[in-house]
Amino acid sequence: MQLEGKNALLDVEIDHVNTKFLLDTGAGLSVLIDSTIVLDFNNKKFGSLGSAKGADRKKIKNRFFTVELNTDLFKSESKVLSFVNLPKSKCIKTKKEYTGILGMDVFFNEDFVMQLDFTGSKVCNITSPQLQQYLTDGQYQLLKSKCKSNQIFVYLNIEGKEYPFKLDTGYTGNIIMPYDAELNFKNDKKLELEGSLFQTISSHTSGSETLYEKMPITFGTYNLEAKLNVSTSIKAQNIGIDFIKAFDWLIDYNNNKVYIKRNQNPIESILNRKISYYVKVNQEKLQIVIKEKSQTQYQLGDQIISVDGQKVTAENQCELQDLLNKTYDWNSLQLEVIPVQK
Repeated sequence: MQLEGKNALLDVEIDHVNTKFLLDTGAGLSVLIDSTIVLDFNNKKFGSLGSAKGADRKKIKNRFFTVELNTDLFKSESKVLSFVNLPKSKCIKTKKEYTGILGMDVFFNEDFVMQLDFTGSKVCNITSPQLQQYLTDGQYQLLKSKCKSNQIFVYLNIEGKEYPFKLDTGYTGNIIMPYDAELNFKNDKKLELEGSLFQTISSHTSGSETLYEKMPITFGTYNLEAKLNVSTSIKAQNIGIDFIKAFDWLIDYNNNKVYIKRNQNPIESILNRKISYYVKVNQEKLQIVIKEKSQTQYQLGDQIISVDGQKVTAENQCELQDLLNKTYDWNSLQLEVIPVQK
């Protein structure tokens, strides 16, 4: 396993072509997102069965086909994959570091225990005797957990109350919870945003996000501080790779037992980037897609047509998008704006 930025990547061979897939413990199924890696993709026979849902619970049609798929963990001559065209943004020119997603459908074998070792950067299956060897040194601790339907849930205590969270290495953030009127956290270190903050497998989200920093968390016997997002757009309650990578994991799925030990990876607890407004090129228009809730000068959907006297064109809109998104105080800029029509 390689940790590329906030992505846990695994080497795979798909129809005899070497590539990388994202390890996603939050996904029940494995998915191809780049058809160019499969040489005879257009000649594959596709089926359709039901739908797939993103973290926002929006559905997309589930198209599936078979490939030969090999990794160090398993080999399959006819592995079923779903194919999904992820939403694309015009100004993102670089390709993703991975061409597919390995979900939990490939991991759980009744004879093995899954090891997520972020200290040694490896994912592997171990036997029950090997598990016992790891447990004898006393460094790993047993968590309260629930394993079902190819999903792993662990429990975090936040401000004195216990909540279940799905283990989701495909989520690049820290901790996320869906909005609930009863979630009245006392922590006043927060940033409130409105707009389109996330991209899921099905769409770009739209809603309100409350980002907490230095949130006190108890996880097993560990007392920690972490970032936490309460979201109206994301309906999943998950811990992401920013939190997961700070521990090494032993997952005995079939016996519903999860063990962890703290490693040297830090847990991010500070909101490193403050946001007033955030823009994105949408249908050839440079529009505001995120804003801090307290900001009133501009509104979501407003179109920026000029920055410091420079007209926004198809040639420079990505450059100006980058400039605006790196500038916290837009009062330092001269902007010409077409207000969104209500």
